[in-house]
Amino acid sequence: MKVMQKIEQQQSLGHLTGLASRLFNRLLTQRFKQAGIDMTAEQWGVIVVLSGSEALTQSQICELLYLEKSSVSRSVDGLERRGWIVRKRAPHDSRSKLVELTEQSHEAVEKCTQIARSVLDDAQKGVDSEVLVDSKRQLSQVISNLRTLNH
Repeated sequence: MKVMQKIEQQQSLGHLTGLASRLFNRLLTQRFKQAGIDMTAEQWGVIVVLSGSEALTQSQICELLYLEKSSVSRSVDGLERRGWIVRKRAPHDSRSKLVELTEQSHEAVEKCTQIARSVLDDAQKGVDSEVLVDSKRQLSQVISNLRTLNH
């Protein structure tokens, strides 16, 4: 591969957003660990989705987070082992299970939210607020385009 081609790939939107996401998730997981919270960034995504809604099926969580079933299943299994979530039979379909937060997780969500905000603040340090607003708007458009293309 030519050097210029490699540099262009490393500056592509896909590469940069993927790298930013991995670095953000790594720091978030580190900060959770430092605070004595046994949770990964991926598991935090499940908690965030569940904290903003009623109980959901794993399939619904997959759709909301745009993750594969195996990834969500691993996250849910880990969260269940730690007592953060429970699975209950759905009243409308006994084959389906609903995932919901436990009291333990409700109590910890605020602390985790503060940690996540601090990671976000640190990641955005030095970025002009107007540029940040415009970047979010543009990235939201890219996400919208990708969602449409992925259906």
